[in-house]
Amino acid sequence: MANVVLLVSSTCGACPSAKSLFKEMRVKHSFSYREVDINSPDGQELAERHSIRAVPATIINGRLTFIGVPTRQSVEKALAPRPG
Repeated sequence: MANVVLLVSSTCGACPSAKSLFKEMRVKHSFSYREVDINSPDGQELAERHSIRAVPATIINGRLTFIGVPTRQSVEKALAPRPG
């Protein structure tokens, strides 16, 4: 099961779209999900570790996967189970 962290900000205009997309994806796919405000201590640590300069930013399984609002198809592909 994938582990998804969405880094957001309350002042971000695109963040609600990213949140909505992942909410929709949870209906179809099984993955753990959490939203982290980039201004929180946890958010600052994640931003520093992954060199994130913009939100929304999506970290999947410990890897920075998307900056901005991803397409539905790219999220589907990223959440697809890996063979092996």
